[in-house]
Amino acid sequence: MLKKIFIFLCFFTVAKAQDSLRYSIDLNRLQNDRLTVNVKLPAGVKEFCFPKMVPGTYAIYNFGRFVSNLQAFDATGKALSVVRKDTNTFFLPNASKLSYEVDDTWDSPEIKGTYIFEPAGTNFQQDTLFALNTHALLGYIKGREQVPVSLQLKTPKGLVASSSLQAHNNTYTASSFQQLTDAPILVAPADTVHLRVANADILISVYSPNRKIKASEVEEQLKPLLKAQLNYLGGTFPVENYAFLIVMSAHLKNGSYGALEHAQSSFYYLPEDSISVMGPVIQDVSAHEFFHIQTPLNLHSKEIGSFDFQNPQMSKHLWLYEGLTEYAAQHMQLQGGLISLPAFLERMTEKHRTSYFSFDNSIPFTKMSKGVLGKYKEEYGNVYQKGALIGLCLDLYLRNETKGRYGTQQLIRDLSARFGPEKSFDDDDLFQLIAETTQVKGIKKFLDQYISGNKELPLKELLPTIGCELRSSDGKKEKEAILEAMNQELKEIKNPSPSQLNLRKAWMYH
Repeated sequence: MLKKIFIFLCFFTVAKAQDSLRYSIDLNRLQNDRLTVNVKLPAGVKEFCFPKMVPGTYAIYNFGRFVSNLQAFDATGKALSVVRKDTNTFFLPNASKLSYEVDDTWDSPEIKGTYIFEPAGTNFQQDTLFALNTHALLGYIKGREQVPVSLQLKTPKGLVASSSLQAHNNTYTASSFQQLTDAPILVAPADTVHLRVANADILISVYSPNRKIKASEVEEQLKPLLKAQLNYLGGTFPVENYAFLIVMSAHLKNGSYGALEHAQSSFYYLPEDSISVMGPVIQDVSAHEFFHIQTPLNLHSKEIGSFDFQNPQMSKHLWLYEGLTEYAAQHMQLQGGLISLPAFLERMTEKHRTSYFSFDNSIPFTKMSKGVLGKYKEEYGNVYQKGALIGLCLDLYLRNETKGRYGTQQLIRDLSARFGPEKSFDDDDLFQLIAETTQVKGIKKFLDQYISGNKELPLKELLPTIGCELRSSDGKKEKEAILEAMNQELKEIKNPSPSQLNLRKAWMYH
């Protein structure tokens, strides 16, 4: 009996290893600013692909254009003929192994095509920095995206690898290509902090070439933010570990900076300066990126839950993924005492102004979202402007109808509990799901008019419910109207009613 069990277990282990995709990269072997990736393939592989796009970017990047010299071999080591079908797809029947070279995206001016936002790309600097968004250097097997994967990573002496994935014997394992590439890796001189916040282990890893900022300083900036987010989320984080991976740059190549969210981490590319200068920026950007642990980690449609790296299908609900996340990031800071009510309203004012001056608000938001890769590409930035204002209006509408008891804060918690990381909703069902969840009268009509329709957001009607108003400034056109903070000192509303004060209190301090 023992012998039979032993044989069975050995067979199971081998079979499992054979049905996996195994990568290996030696960062010590950087040549001509390129890394070599070696891959062991399971049986029956026909096509090997690189992502055309990845979640969270909303742009076609075609990462295969950074790949060169791909060679395939059979089980005996014999070289096989490889046909490059297009930028991202290689045809290599019955290959057992392959290798290829890959350029970094931050510093390869000879490679033409769409500029890749640094937080979504890669950087290779010998003995200094390796910024590894693995979707930009690893390929996958077409049709078998769900096979288990592993990445063996050899790092240079003196550099430390940081990621939300835990490495064992220098090897990262994941259940699928999507899970592996959803966990970027930062390899740099050691400057990390680990802290425990409620149920989550938090890692902060910082690369500052001139050492102007330390991880310990970022920790002090993020501690009150994490505490406020914890309270906003109801006292428990929906993740057990999370990594803030931060690269500071003294020379912003494209003049832009920011971050890219992942399920259990976020990758930052920011200008290098002191913590006194960059602290507020880190806090504000982190507030938004960290809240993506709710959407899309715990709440997403099938377009995101089963993401197609070659033929990406866009969800209609960018107002939820980016807009409501941006609103929650600001509202959480208000509730947590990190910013004042006038400061919050000033930020909403700027979003209102930017939305009207810079984007076409006649396009229904769901229509814009669905076509964001093509016809409405230039409208994408409005998800952070009008999208956040949609969140504000929806929150005020729900609270007004429930006398302050229920808002978007509770809505996302309830929907997340119903779905979670492994279950996706249908895009077309979301509004009905919200109606069923909230049981608020008129909510379906609200969503149809202001999100799938193009009716002007009801700021004029909703702001007075919390003692604020929307007004024109200095006689300018209504389109140039701005939000004005209306608190006791400003006397804009002379005598707020008890209901207005109670609703404002519920909204600010719930």
